[in-house]
Amino acid sequence: MPPAAPPPSRVPPPVDFPAPPADVATLDPLLTSWTAGEEFHRCYDVDWGAREFYAGTASRRGRFHPMTPAGHSDPLPVLYGASDVAGALGESVFHNVPVRGTKHVPYALLLHRLVVALVPQRDLTLVDLTSPGLSRLGLAHGELIGSDPRSYPETAEWARALHDHPSQPDGLLWMSRLHNTSRALVLFGDRVPRDDLTAAPDSVPLTLGAGEGLTAVCLAANRAGITVTGLP
Repeated sequence: MPPAAPPPSRVPPPVDFPAPPADVATLDPLLTSWTAGEEFHRCYDVDWGAREFYAGTASRRGRFHPMTPAGHSDPLPVLYGASDVAGALGESVFHNVPVRGTKHVPYALLLHRLVVALVPQRDLTLVDLTSPGLSRLGLAHGELIGSDPRSYPETAEWARALHDHPSQPDGLLWMSRLHNTSRALVLFGDRVPRDDLTAAPDSVPLTLGAGEGLTAVCLAANRAGITVTGLP
């Protein structure tokens, strides 16, 4: 008898979506503001400063980095955040968790991450990538925001195009893929100096590997059906 056919893959194919136009001035982005004094939460590597921007590499991609804007010779440093801790976790330690298949995050990863609340000292102008803003760009949520890490080179190209738009935004705003009640943002390092951000007065960086930080991770993971493996 011939061997049984393998079961169909539960992993969906990569999302195919249009590239940004060569002339970025033809784009019509919807702009919004993150107001001065409104804090956001940032999850970051223990080797970085709380307000340090990071350019990324081909082996350490995010949804909107690395990308090299027009006139730059090196990738642009960026800084991610979210309106609450759950959103910040969704955009960092959970951002590579697949929609289908095994959903886990190793505890060892948490030992190298901190979370802190930051406050902008001025209004930030952001490209709105919620549904109305995506519609103006001719994109769907499942393309630019809902796609998995296989699409990060393409989504980063859209970040480059929007960065280069004549409106000169400070960054991008969207609803977190894994926690879609949270607003997520990425700031461009050439538009937002680190001195435009300060730590919230009552915020102390928390390690995700112990105490309140670990509790927040486990609660968010449990709600999303994600297992934290290797817990002590």
